[in-house]
Amino acid sequence: MARAASTLELRQAAKREAILRAALELFAERSFDGTPMPLVAERARVGTGTLYRYFASKEALGNAVYREAKAAMRRALVESLPPGLAPREHFGRLWRGLARFTVGEPATVRFLEMQHHEDYLDAESRAAGGELMESVADFLRGAQAAGAVRPGPPEELIALALGAFVGLVKEAANGRFALDEAAVARAEEAVWALLARPPEDRP
Repeated sequence: MARAASTLELRQAAKREAILRAALELFAERSFDGTPMPLVAERARVGTGTLYRYFASKEALGNAVYREAKAAMRRALVESLPPGLAPREHFGRLWRGLARFTVGEPATVRFLEMQHHEDYLDAESRAAGGELMESVADFLRGAQAAGAVRPGPPEELIALALGAFVGLVKEAANGRFALDEAAVARAEEAVWALLARPPEDRP
């Protein structure tokens, strides 16, 4: 039987979560480079010394935020999918899951997709980032083998689809249209048409 967490452990976990959330919001607003650690401490309502007891450096904090964000996105997009979906339905669930995640976690999406992280990511974070892309690439390889998706490197197809999604989000944020269910559905059809193998080329 697992031991129940003590009051101190629960308090420490809550403080760590507050720091991670504050850092995520500030990194999304100001960028990683533009966010000083004292500002994170102020947003999290902890002392700067306390912040450094949880995270030894700004890079350690950035890596923790990145891994948590990637894990949240993976849960939303991949881990909730039932097995055995047809390629078109599989893509639709990924697309709609990404849209829901974007609406529900806008700071996480801004942090992950609108910034460059290469300068501070460690090997563990790079591996975590690759897991989600590899899951989507595996889906595309299977869809290609089934004749549903056009041939080509899965990484290029992912870039095309993500580029379309990021553009959609940016234009909606600029007030050009509402990112509602109808817009998400229209974009889903358009991007699937981009990815789908033309009927005349199918075996």
